[in-house]
Amino acid sequence: MKKLFFYFLLSTSLIACKNNESATAASTAMPEAVEKIYKPTYTDNFKMGNPENITIVEKLHQAIIAKDFAIMGDWLADDVVFQMDDGSTIEGKAVLLDFMEQNFSQITLENYSVGVSMSVVGENGHEWVLMWDEADLVMPDGTSQKVEWMDAFRLENGKVLVMNGFVKSPKE
Repeated sequence: MKKLFFYFLLSTSLIACKNNESATAASTAMPEAVEKIYKPTYTDNFKMGNPENITIVEKLHQAIIAKDFAIMGDWLADDVVFQMDDGSTIEGKAVLLDFMEQNFSQITLENYSVGVSMSVVGENGHEWVLMWDEADLVMPDGTSQKVEWMDAFRLENGKVLVMNGFVKSPKE
């Protein structure tokens, strides 16, 4: 009788543990797809991507802040495209580096910080790093202004292929 009672307790414990594992797995599973009002035209159903891509984008930012345009070029594809916040587009590594040297040599970025950075992959296989960051932009005359960015960097083979940028200067 003692053995029967022992096996009953053991079975009950195992069943309870198994049910708890199922509940935990269900609570951490991805939510079911929802019917969207607007179907995305580019891609849908992003999943988390390679975190090393975030490091590449961070190293690109380090080079920009340091005004080291040679190192910046190490992280760019030859046919890189930057879609700027004003609606203009800069195409090609050499043209972009020339633009960056002309414009960023005149300013200084201080108090740079990143609020959000995540690596994602779309169902089309494109790898992106989405980054929200901010800095104080110091002009040649010494005046400064806080600037916030929301940028999306598409990477391919460890290089930035596309940057789609949005910027705002919040009122303080």
